[in-house]
Amino acid sequence: MNEEIVQLYKGFSKSELSIFFWKLIGYINKYDLNFRNYVFENSLNSIEKFKEEEFYLGTTDDDLEGLVSFYANKMLDATEEEICGNVIHMVWDIATFMTEELCPSCQDANLKIASSTDQTIIYKTCDNCLITIENKEYVERPKEMIPATKRQIKILLEK
Repeated sequence: MNEEIVQLYKGFSKSELSIFFWKLIGYINKYDLNFRNYVFENSLNSIEKFKEEEFYLGTTDDDLEGLVSFYANKMLDATEEEICGNVIHMVWDIATFMTEELCPSCQDANLKIASSTDQTIIYKTCDNCLITIENKEYVERPKEMIPATKRQIKILLEK
């Protein structure tokens, strides 16, 4: 598991982000039983079905090259749990759409758009202060969220 994820990370190219994303999803599917030990079942079931064309990849202000490089060096000695958590976070960082809207709570970051795992609820959320907004109301942050799809983002932005 370790050497494979390191090689996948070392092959990262921002110009081929959709291929990298596809490879991450393939890695998660390949090690499904390992991921099931550390990732919520509904989240994992949703993520394993992700298709890159459903998302606006790479819209966050995250330094993906820096993140991938940093984690490529750490993954060789990582535990299974650390690898699973890291890969899920990479998928989140790549697939989550970032708005132009500053967080109304911390004013420190732009809000991202997330979804319930059954894709019936759309949230705006802040990675810094962890506020979560549903229909312009602050709500308790759900245990499970996944990146919102293009379709969901369009619905939210049209409101």
